Amino acid sequence: MAERQLIVVVEGTAAMGPYWQTILSDYLEKIIWSFCSNELAGQKNSTPNVELSLITFNTHGLCWAFLVQRSGWTKDVDTFLQWLWALPFSGGGFNDAAIAEGLSEALMMFPIAANGQRHCILVAASNPYPLPTPVYRPHALNLEQRENMESQIESCLSDAETVAKSFPQCSVSLSVICPKQLSKLKEIYKAGKRNPRSPDPPIGIVRNPQFLVLISENFIEAHAALSCPGVPSLAPNQSSADSMPQSKYVKVWEGNLIGIRQGQPVFITRLEGYRPASAPEILAAHWPQNMQIVCLISQDHMNNKYAGKTDFLVFWAMIQHGFLEQMRLKNLCAVIQLPSQTLLLAVSEKVCRLIGMLYPGDAVAFAPSLHHQQQQQMVGSGMGSGYVQDPDGSQLDSQGQASSQASSNMPGGGSMS
Repeated sequence: MAERQLIVVVEGTAAMGPYWQTILSDYLEKIIWSFCSNELAGQKNSTPNVELSLITFNTHGLCWAFLVQRSGWTKDVDTFLQWLWALPFSGGGFNDAAIAEGLSEALMMFPIAANGQRHCILVAASNPYPLPTPVYRPHALNLEQRENMESQIESCLSDAETVAKSFPQCSVSLSVICPKQLSKLKEIYKAGKRNPRSPDPPIGIVRNPQFLVLISENFIEAHAALSCPGVPSLAPNQSSADSMPQSKYVKVWEGNLIGIRQGQPVFITRLEGYRPASAPEILAAHWPQNMQIVCLISQDHMNNKYAGKTDFLVFWAMIQHGFLEQMRLKNLCAVIQLPSQTLLLAVSEKVCRLIGMLYPGDAVAFAPSLHHQQQQQMVGSGMGSGYVQDPDGSQLDSQGQASSQASSNMPGGGSMS
């Protein structure tokens, strides 16, 4: 089984037709290429173990055999993109769509209790059919039931929102793209979140303001793809980065700041890094595209004297995530372990600006201290760990982890060639 799987669930009615080219070129293509990228996955010298699949759904009232259709799994990105570009859109368009059936089919295609990344993108232009309809979905399992395939599947009457609630239970992220601001699709997205009360991570580049684009916080590759600069419509925060005094600072890096929640990587923001013009040119030569936070410590560590050489950097955040504001309010800085350096990253008082202190190798160890009456513990690397309140109300520990607690014979199923 592939380490990473993505299913795109698309409404196939005429309502989607006028918007499909924009959705495909501005969103889906970028997300798919990012998802299948070796470099973003940290696998520069290996073939990414990725599988892609496509599901289309229509509206009730059409022939039942064509209500939901699905492809098989493919590892070929070009083939998958050809499927997407060749999709026909006809019929329906005036009725509510069979979104519950489309999402149910996606859940049935993902292996039950499998490891790895599993993502689903719902692309719809119509409201969901409002009444519960017969669908299949994975059943909550105990250890004995896992050995019995029949007990892993249940048939029930569900609407789209109810089906979406099964996604976090099955460790599948759910994202939504819609060419209209449909409140019912927002509710489906919220139902599919692991924590419905957590704030929605913003999209760095707003290409089509009238579109509804809700990307799961666990879908790091999608956030990275939609936060990349170089398009005419830039996020408001990007104008801050453009005003960087180029005579004093030189851009040396651009990438993603990543945290960990409940054992899963979480996209925080897209960063641009600048070094002083007098600093060595190779300062960031071997930095990865993803910087993952190892732990959070007090900003006081940045004021400690160090006998060796340190370098000062400035970073611009393209997305002002609530996590950064929490770091600023609690006077914390992030520890990031780079291939041959250690970076301390703190949020400054200026909007979207972060300050970095770069130390060589593992030369610096951070002693534990008390923070908010919670004892920081030592981790294996010798760095202090601590706790910070996450914007959704749960607590992140030193690793960023929260300390709070269609099968082929499916009715209406088909195949695509």
